[in-house]
This record gives sequence, C-alpha cells and structure tokens, in this order.
Amino acid sequence: MVKLTLRAALRSLPRQSGSFFFALLCAICLTLAAWNWYAVRTAMQDNVEARFNLRTSAATDKLAITLSAYRDAVHTALDRLATAPRPDEKAWVSYTQSTRLTERLPGLVTFAACERAGNTIVRNVAYSIGDEAVLGPNGSMALPSGAQTAGNVFALTAPSTGRTYLVFLSDTARPSVCAYAVADVDALVHVAVGSLLHDITLTIAMKDGAGHAIPVFDSLYPRAPNQPRPPVEYRSNVSVSYAEKPALYLTYTASGEFATLRGAGVVNGVLALGIAMSAATALAWALALVLRRRAKQHTERRAVENRRSEGRLFSVIQSVREAIITIDAHQRIQIFNPTAETIFKCSAMEAIGEPLARFIPERFRHAHYQHIDRFGMTGVSERLMGRGRPLWGLRSDGEEFPMEASISQSSDAAGKFYTVVLRDVTEQRRIANALQTSRNELEKLNARLEEVREDEKLRVARELHDDLGQRLTALKMDAAMLKRTLDGQSPANGDVRRIEQSIDGMVAAVRQMAADLRPPMLDDLGLGPAIEWYTRDFTRRYGVAVDFTGAHSLPAIPPAVATALFRIVQEALNNVAKHARATSVTIELSCDRECRLRISDNGRGLPPTRPKSDSIGFISMRERARLLGGTLEVRSPSEGGTVVTTVIPLEMPTPADRTRS
Repeated sequence: MVKLTLRAALRSLPRQSGSFFFALLCAICLTLAAWNWYAVRTAMQDNVEARFNLRTSAATDKLAITLSAYRDAVHTALDRLATAPRPDEKAWVSYTQSTRLTERLPGLVTFAACERAGNTIVRNVAYSIGDEAVLGPNGSMALPSGAQTAGNVFALTAPSTGRTYLVFLSDTARPSVCAYAVADVDALVHVAVGSLLHDITLTIAMKDGAGHAIPVFDSLYPRAPNQPRPPVEYRSNVSVSYAEKPALYLTYTASGEFATLRGAGVVNGVLALGIAMSAATALAWALALVLRRRAKQHTERRAVENRRSEGRLFSVIQSVREAIITIDAHQRIQIFNPTAETIFKCSAMEAIGEPLARFIPERFRHAHYQHIDRFGMTGVSERLMGRGRPLWGLRSDGEEFPMEASISQSSDAAGKFYTVVLRDVTEQRRIANALQTSRNELEKLNARLEEVREDEKLRVARELHDDLGQRLTALKMDAAMLKRTLDGQSPANGDVRRIEQSIDGMVAAVRQMAADLRPPMLDDLGLGPAIEWYTRDFTRRYGVAVDFTGAHSLPAIPPAVATALFRIVQEALNNVAKHARATSVTIELSCDRECRLRISDNGRGLPPTRPKSDSIGFISMRERARLLGGTLEVRSPSEGGTVVTTVIPLEMPTPADRTRS
C-alpha cells in the first residue's frame, strides 16, 4: 500500500518537484539512522553499567559468604573448646578434617586453638596446610591495637615471604580459650570470586586501629613496576562486614575494554546499517520507474504464481500429518485430506459433500453447529475448539475417540469457509492416565518412606537415649565410686575427675544426638512444646532471638502433620543460620481446620538472581507439605527478610483430590 501511494503521488506532482522530494526522503532516512545510532549507544551503555553492577554485586555476595563461613568455623570451634579447652594435636586435626574445613574455607592456611594472655594470643594446637606464616615457630602473636573481643578479622604480613594473610579470631572475651583461622588473601579471593574478575579489577583494603586504609589485595598484582594501571571507566566501592562490622573495603574498576567486550561495537554497526538503509531507499526510489513499466508483466507472473501456490498448498494439505477438514458456510465438507481418511476410516470421495455432523457423535452435534455459527460471527481468524472441554469424533464404523482441534475461517468470492485441524489423542490420553497413576503410586511410596524414616529416627533416638545413656550413667557411677575409694589421697584422683568430665560431655552429646534425630517431647508433649524446645536450643547455639506464638492454643494434631510442621521449622531455622544473617525470627502457628505456620526473619532475604526454589531445603519443605495436601510459599517482602508460609489441612486428602486441585 505504501509503495502504491508513493507512485500515485509521483504521477500527480510536476516533474521538477521530484528532486526536492528525493532529497527530503534521503534527509529523513539519514536522520532516522542517526537517531537509531544514538538510541542503541545509550541502551548499550546502560546495559554495560547494569552488567558491571551485577558482576560486582555477585562478587561482593560471594566474599560475604566466605567471611561468614570463616566466622561460623571459628565460633563453632570455640563452642567445642568450651567442653574440651585443651585438645591434643591428634583430636584437633581429626576435628578439622571431619568438618572438611579445607573444602569449605577457601585460602585456609591454618586453623588453630589458642589462649589469650593480655594482648597476646598463644597457639595450643593447630592444623596447618604448610608452615604457619603468621604466628611463626614460637606460636604467639600480639593483637593489633583496637582488636575487638567479640570476634575480629585483621590483616598481617608474613615477614619471611611478604605475603598478606587474614586472621579470623573468635570471641576472646574469655582469656582461657580462643580459636583462629589464617587465610591467604590471594587464594581466598581467587577461589571465591576469581571467575568474576577476568575483565574487572578488584582492590581490597582494611582499616587499622587509627582508621587508615591498608591495601591487602590487588587483582593486578604482580605487574611490571612501570606499567600504568588501566584507565577507569566504571567504579564501585562497597564494604563486606564481619561480625556485623565493616571489615573489607572493596573497590571494583573496569576500563573501556569492558564495554567493548560487551558488544559496544554494535553501535557502529547500527550506524553503518542506517546509512546502508538510506542508500537502499534512494536506490529503491530510482528503480520505481522501472518497476512501474514492468507492472503488467509482474501481474501476469503473479497470477501464474498464485496458481502454483494453490497447487503447492493442496500438496501440503494432502501430506500433513494432522487431519484437515474444510467446510463451507452450510457445514458441508469441501476438503478431506488423507490423514482425515485414516482417522475417520472414510475415503475423501465419500466424505466430500457430506455434512460435518456425520463425524460428530449425535449428542454433541447441536452444540458443535452453534459453536461454528458463533465463531463465524466473531470475525476471529483462528482459535482452539472446546475451551477445556473434551472433544469427541466419530469414525465411520461407529467408534468414538477423543481429539484436539483448532478452527480458522477465511472468505473469498465463493463465500466463507472454515478449516478444522484436528488430532487423534487417544494414545496421549492413555499415556497421561498411566503417568497420573504412576505419580499417585510414587506419592504413596514417598509418604511411606517418610514414615519409615521418622520411625527409624525415633528408634535410633530411643536406643541412644535408653541404652547408650544408661551405659554412660553406669560408667559415671563407677567413676564416682572409684573417686570415693581413692578419697583424694591418690595421684590418680585428678585423672578420675577428668574421666567424669569426659563422661558428662559424652552424656550431653548423646542426648543432643537423640534430640536432633527426633525430640522425645514431639511424641510425649506435642508439637508446641517441641518447637519451643527447639527454638530455645537454636537461640543458645546461634544467638538469634526466636519469638514463637501459638504453642499453648493448639488442638490435637495428627502425628504426620505435627512431624511435617516440626521438620519445616527445623529446615527454615537451619536456612536462617546458614544464609540469612538475621538477628530475630518470628514463628506463628495456629490450627483449626488447617494448620497455618508462618516463619519470618529480618535477614537479608532471598538473592535477586535466584531461587533457589530448586534447592534441596526448599524442595524438602515443599514436598512435606504437598504429601499432606498442603502448600508452602517462600518469598522476600519489600521491607526485607524472608517469609516461609505453610498451610496444611488436618484431614489428609486422597491422591485423586490432590490431582484435581
């Protein structure tokens, strides 16, 4: 249409005005090319900045997770040292290897137990990868001025090698015991975020007691002494906290090559393309007269092509694998392709001219006729048939079968035609029913496996509590009798006291293992007291305040529902301890016809790039709720934190009910 309008305008204008319109058209094309170039360049710059911010945010998050892992490791070791203040070298190495610290802590050089004397820490036992580079052979080190007692990280340079190390020190408020970890800064950064720095420069600094920034890492080191730093086009300054205090000050920079690598060269390509399009437009204008002279020849060729196209279209209809039926306005069959012959078991010669109702079961014929009539009045070119209801066809031998179909309409000089494309879905329905049956069986099996696992945990917990606990109690009584027999007169009296302390620690460990497997009060006192006990233990372990409401207003809850809700609370609090960096958690539980559990924290929330909705923890919680006919939702509100919401009915639905829902 545009081309025809331009030709008419050319014929109506005087011959001398053609040059003016030609120049005007070229100017418009060049202006549009320049505007497109500017728009693409602006979009590319915004895209490069967004990529830079995304990469630096990801690197910062990974470094924060690494520092959090170091802090968790030294504080967990401090909790262990509280029960055994002076472990021997073999026990400490065994503990370090059993917790796989060398795999969890990138750049780890030394992990040690120590004592603090004034402003100096003294190493007791250590697990080192290579030689200790910070404390040295004498095993002592003076703390930097201003070091905090609630856990601190500071940088030290080894005099022998000149390499910089980070020292992660646990809580040193108790002078008798402490723990520390030494990490090589270069190894820590390259393992944690090395893959993100291939075209970005990172420098890390720490502040000393006087508040001065001290560089500890430079991703460009080593480089030639006279080699200048790349020019800075993009910069980002952030800090990473340790023990809720800024510890590392990060500076990310990138040069103009970062933008070039991200496709900024496309901008020049867009400009070149715009100029080329302008030249092509001018050429098209010049060829307009030639095309006008050949219009008659083109029309004749087009008529020939139309006839060929109709022949090719008929060949396609004959060879397509779906059944294609075309009917006229009176719903009489005009086209009946070979696939339709196979599906309906009727030849095209018999079908053409017959009403479409012949291939529709009698109970659906009236509704189907009205459906096509309404579709013709809508003017819509194409849509699916059935709208969620099953469609049925009728073969010539009287057999009914399910099908899927879509309908389209077109008009020409002969009138309106409707084309129906349909597919026999008998086999698909059979496969879908088999899959649904298999899924129901797998759900039953999964539910049974959950019951077996819980029963096994209960049995193992009782064995630990009853059998091993009784044996340890008897052993403690024997130690007490031995102590009374010695009556403090023997040099072995101190050994007996240490034996009693070891037995007490073993009893506490056995009780903790039994409670971790399955708390006895979950079966004895119910869900509310069990959650209260677990939240108190969680607060004691991690120092996160937990507010639990609804424990004293719960009705009788089926054991399966109580177990599922307790395990969901366990997994949610475990995620809070590992990832959230929260200081408080709120748990709300209420039950009437259904149990509603809401767990919220004030942590950092879910990461923007994830979801990790496919993580094992989320899958476990969601599957526990789904097996009982419930739902589980995990989200991060705009005000921050994470909220886990679970709704489980008290009456267990059947697998068929869950399928329909």
